[in-house]
Amino acid sequence: MKNYRVLSKVSLAICLCGIILSIINSFTGIINSSIQISGTVIVISIFLVAGAATMLLENERIKKKK
Repeated sequence: MKNYRVLSKVSLAICLCGIILSIINSFTGIINSSIQISGTVIVISIFLVAGAATMLLENERIKKKK
């Protein structure tokens, strides 16, 4: 990860924080109590896909650079 650009690191950090907040919200309901478990699963899967896409794009950029 040391070769990743700053924007990619920020994007991955946002995805990780979003996943953590979604998990916390599913157990406690502090952020939004009306979100059901199915909504939480959808949000977590979207953050996982966004993080995976960011990692794939950065790996391709690093390969092209070398």
